[in-house]
Formats: sequence, C-alpha cells, structure tokens
Amino acid sequence: MMRILNGAARALPLLGLLGLGACNDFLDVNTNPNAAETANIEIRLPALITQFIHSSYYGETSLWGSEWTQQFSFNRDSRSYGQVQRYEISENTGSSAWDYLYSRPGAGANSMIKDATGPNDGYYRGLGYLFRAWTFQILTDHWGPVPYTQAFDPAIREPKYDDQKVVYAGILTDLDSAVALLSATTGRRPTANDLLYGGDVTKWVKLARFLQARANLRISGAPGEDKTARANKALAALAGALTGNADDADFIYTGGSGARSPLYTFYDLRGQFVAAQTMVEALKARSDPRIGILFTPIPYDSIRGTGTARVTYPAKPNTFVGMQEGQSTLNDSTVSWIASYYSGDTTRTNVVSYADQKFTEAEARLIVTGAADADAPYRDGIRAHMQKLGVPAAAITAYVDARPALSTLANPLEEIITQKWIANFLKVEPWNDWRRTGYPVLTPVANALLPGIPQRIRTPGSELSNNINQVMATGIPTGLEGEMVKVWWAGGTK
Repeated sequence: MMRILNGAARALPLLGLLGLGACNDFLDVNTNPNAAETANIEIRLPALITQFIHSSYYGETSLWGSEWTQQFSFNRDSRSYGQVQRYEISENTGSSAWDYLYSRPGAGANSMIKDATGPNDGYYRGLGYLFRAWTFQILTDHWGPVPYTQAFDPAIREPKYDDQKVVYAGILTDLDSAVALLSATTGRRPTANDLLYGGDVTKWVKLARFLQARANLRISGAPGEDKTARANKALAALAGALTGNADDADFIYTGGSGARSPLYTFYDLRGQFVAAQTMVEALKARSDPRIGILFTPIPYDSIRGTGTARVTYPAKPNTFVGMQEGQSTLNDSTVSWIASYYSGDTTRTNVVSYADQKFTEAEARLIVTGAADADAPYRDGIRAHMQKLGVPAAAITAYVDARPALSTLANPLEEIITQKWIANFLKVEPWNDWRRTGYPVLTPVANALLPGIPQRIRTPGSELSNNINQVMATGIPTGLEGEMVKVWWAGGTK
C-alpha cells in the first residue's frame, strides 16, 4: 500500500495498478471479446503518477546528478555495475533508465492524450500533456538529442533524434495545453485516483505553471536564446504557480515490503552511501541548522586496532563528517549517513516545492532587474525549505537574517544556486543547475574516468543495438567520452 499526503491523507491499493498503462500490445490475435482492449483513463492515472515519481523523478535518474554534485558519496572502493562515483554510466545502466522513461511514463502519458478524447475528458488529457512534457524534460536533460517527434509511432522502427531545442519547444507547447485543459471549469475531474493532489486541479495548474517557469529558465542561457525574454516568461508563469508550502507536491510512502520510498536505499545500504564532504562543509561554514536533518552525527571519531585490541573513540556531540568521494574508504561509524527524514521507508518524497520555485524566481529576477529584487524570493526560498523540514522558527530567523544582502555580493547567482542546491537535496535539479551555471563550485573526484564532471548520460546500449543509424547521425560519441558533450541549454550545439 502507498498513499499520497497533501492536505488530507488518502490511501489506495496500487500493487495491481502499477503495471497498467505500461503494457504494449504485441499480438492482435486471440482477443478476449469480454475484456477491454485498453484500461480506462481513470484506472491508468494512478499508475502514471506512481511510475513517474517512483522511478523517474526519484531513483537512479536523480541520484546520478546528486552524487556528481557531491551531496552524497559512495563509501566503497567499487560498485558491481557502472562506477558512478568515478563518472561512469555503463551502457546497460543507461539503457535501463532510457527504456523505462519511454515505455512507462512516456508511453503512458502519450496514450492518455490519445485516449482522453471525450467531451468530459479534458482534465485527464491535460494531465497526459503535463506528464509527457515532464518525462521528456528528464530525457532530454539527461541525453540532449532524443527521439521525440517520431518517438511513439509504431510504423517507425528507427526514430530520428531531435535536437534539444526542438524537444523543448514541444515541452513548452505541451505545458501550454496542460494549463489550458486543467483550467477548464467543466469536465470529469479526477478524485481519489489522483495520487498527488486528490483531484484538486487548481494545484495541478500551479504545478504546470511552475514547470513552464523552470523550462523557460533552463533554456535562458542556451545558444540563440534571449536570456531576459526567457526570464520574463518564467516570471509570468510563476505568477500563477505555487503560493506556499501547502501547494507542494509530496509523495508519501506507507513503508514496509513493496511500499518503501526509493530513498530507503540510503538506510538499507547505510555506510555505503554517506554524506559528501562538500555538502557537509558547506553547511558547517554557514552554521546551517539543517545539517542534523539531512545527515546523522557520527558515533565515533576513530576506530583503532583489530580484534581484542580494537578501540573506539566516541565523537563529540553533533559531530558531522562527510566523505570526499574518490578518497580512501572511511569506517562506517566515522562518517555521517543520510538521516531518516530522507532515508526512512516512509520518506516524504517531494516532487515540486515552493522553496524550489522561490529560488527559480530569485534567479529570474536577478536576470531581469538585478540582485536587489532577487533578494526577497531568495530568502523566501530558504525560509520555505527550513519550515518544511521543521527547523525551529527562531533558528530560521537567525539563519535568514545572517545571510548577506545579494546586492552586496560579488556573485549573487552563486549564492542563489548554492542555497537551491541545499534545498533540492537528492534530486536531479542540482546537476541541471550546475551544468547551466557552474554552481556550486565543485572539484572533480581524484580517480575519475573522465576529465571532469559529466555533462550528459552515455548513449544507452539498447539504442546502439536497435537505432544505431540515428544515434550516429547526432555526431555525439557513443562511448564514455560522450558524457563530456554539453547539452544545448548548457552551451552545447548538439
């Protein structure tokens, strides 16, 4: 059992629903005349939402970037698969994420758009457009050029790769359609089958508006784009987006076998995945009260000897230690772990947050009117994230008041993005922001297999096997070196 909590609690049995919307017809014979050929859209919606959040927005596709932006570290010498800590994504690992995104949330959203054609189906069609846009943003942000215009045409065996500029144009068009359809005043509304907002379509409109703002800001620095114009479009979209933490989209897992958060891995494999030194030291330098919510204090500061000669030395209270990835493995008891707020099996997995939105607004205002106008939303973003984590009010006020005015800083963008990096802990957005802005400032790991932090994900092995001609037409190297090719919105041309 899983449930979504947003305002009121609700629970739905999902084990039977998770496979719906993800199956493709492979034979058209032996059809059962008493069974519907496609599940109706009401039944498919829970599966679409769950598949997207559980394995697309969280899971490995977000944690690659979180690890590379040094929020957490791998505290072992080697993995049994691609050495992500050394910037290697294997062909098979890339294939798993790629194939899932296309076959599950991508195909599910696309089929909902096609099937929700009745006069009262507008809300469902709008959600289809929203999730198709969101899924393709993840795909193109990870890989750059991807099959888009020919992606779901069964008659095309080798779909062409569209440049990222084309994909983003389609994403923004889909989001426009989503906003228009979800803003309607008539139609059949989702109810308990809406596992994110419980049928509150006004909140879906706000979410769609935020995604519009994020997309416009994401491409504002791309070659050929007008940065100020895109920032203004972002601000226009934000005027109709989230109005506070109450509008956040949070997916809550009930816990136990089959219903644990994907972030439970951090608890289940504690000692292997630990706090990164870069983030721990950044929090310490700011006397940030969130450090004890993100990470656990260490129980020992050193362990010496073995066997009967083994001696442990207790740590001082509230001692936090991060591992510098690429360095020697630390004893599990001498390094901080990911704390239960994020690693518990009933973890609140945030999908869209008001805090993220306020940092997005701060950056857009910095572009349009300067640091003085960016200061208020920047502080609102910090405050919103701390409130969500349950930081005491006095500690929030003291921390926010201690932040220097953005107008006094030599590089206010660095401060905005660094605070956004903290607030988007264990999400993919920090990697996207780093690729766009270069912040936070990071040092590549010492034993990396590449000359720097990856700029994109390696071409999946499934595409090398099934679509090699179109892959080669992109001009992007297919091996590990392809991870160093910048995507379009990060300054690349492909």
